[in-house]
Amino acid sequence: MKTLFLDIDGTLFRHQGTFSDIAQKPANLLPNVREKMNEWCSKEYKIILTTARRESLREKTEQDLSRLGIPYDNLIMGISKGQRIIINDKRPTGEETAFAINVERDEGLGEVNI
Repeated sequence: MKTLFLDIDGTLFRHQGTFSDIAQKPANLLPNVREKMNEWCSKEYKIILTTARRESLREKTEQDLSRLGIPYDNLIMGISKGQRIIINDKRPTGEETAFAINVERDEGLGEVNI
C-alpha cells in the first residue's frame, strides 16, 4: 500500500494567491485531478493532503474538497510555504521507500504516474 502526500494549492486547486483570496473565492479543480484521486482511492492508497493554508480556513477547504469530489484520508493545515522534505528509512533490502514528484503549478496531475 502506498501513502501519497499531496499539496492542495497549485497541485489540486488552481493557485489563488493570498489567504484572503482563498477565503473569498471558490476553488477551481485542475485538470485530471478528480480522475487521479479516484484512481488512487480505488487502489486503497492512503491520501494525505497538505497545505500552507491557515487552520482558520479548514472549514472552507473541507467544503471545497467535498464539493469538488476529492477523496482523502487526512488534511494537514498550516505547513510551511517553503520546501517540504520527506525523510524515511530504507528497507533492509536497500529498497527506497520515499520519493518526490514535483509538478508545474496549476498544470494538474495528468502526467503523474505512480
